[in-house]
Amino acid sequence: MMRDACPRPQKIGILLNPCSGTLRRALPRFRLLARDVPGASVLEATSADEIADAVCDFQLRESDLLVVVGGDGTLQAAISFLLSQEPACLPTVLVIPGGTTNMSAIDLGARLSAEKALTGLSAWLAGDATAAKVVSRAALRVDSGLQHAAQFGMFFGVGAVVNGVRYYHRTLRPKRVPGALGPTLALGRMLFSALHNLPHDLFCALPARLGTHRGVWERDWLVVFATTLDRLLAGSRPYWGTEPQPIHLTAIAHRPRRLALVLPLLLWGRAVSLIKEQDGYFSHNFTRMDLGGADEYVLDGEIFPAQGTITLAATAPIRFMTF
Repeated sequence: MMRDACPRPQKIGILLNPCSGTLRRALPRFRLLARDVPGASVLEATSADEIADAVCDFQLRESDLLVVVGGDGTLQAAISFLLSQEPACLPTVLVIPGGTTNMSAIDLGARLSAEKALTGLSAWLAGDATAAKVVSRAALRVDSGLQHAAQFGMFFGVGAVVNGVRYYHRTLRPKRVPGALGPTLALGRMLFSALHNLPHDLFCALPARLGTHRGVWERDWLVVFATTLDRLLAGSRPYWGTEPQPIHLTAIAHRPRRLALVLPLLLWGRAVSLIKEQDGYFSHNFTRMDLGGADEYVLDGEIFPAQGTITLAATAPIRFMTF
């Protein structure tokens, strides 16, 4: 990850997702703050198709700024459209955390609330505040084997990740658990069951074949995930590969040995001396991976169908801005 200079944009497009968790609770206020940003065009969109249409309408180029106010899913849909068009001429993307989960925004450097970030953007453009942080970070390109366009995002998962997202939407989201507490509770429920070796449909075996530059691994997996983020939910860092490639891959076999001992340390990347591949724990960094055997996957909290072999690859770095 590199920190870059922050030039003033020639053109600004602000994308608001009115259904995102934070925005939904004070939507009139956020609409007013967005309209007050000097020289900005503001559009609202919720679905992936609406988000793509909005980003297309902005007609932004390399010298411009796209402001995404929403959660992980909103950012995923926005960068999927951008990278499917002219990836060599991307605008800088200002990520403002306004969703239920904002894992990508926080890892990229966002420290202010959505309201303060929009206020900070206006102040910076008016010359009354210092520039925001800008980092260059690769995203994931996911080709699913179906006749669909490639998807792009920051966090990919199969196995228990898919089951955990479905559990959250089915069990916790209808109860209106506020903010990131719902996904955190879902993660905690999964970890409790795993540590106590309790049977649960979250932990079904996934027969899959993984292939990277390091070789091929074929077995039943509990979970497989890949990301270009440094830290995940609750600040965890559950990977320990040492290769200088941009994508972190971690795979845990179904019913691995010593899970109760390894898992608490693994979540924060501190169990390297205890983790053995022969015990069912695997982590490497890479730029491309093939995965066969999964019929669905999660990308930044959204579930997508798959068929045949899923291919993951790193994109060229994107310039992300945060306040």
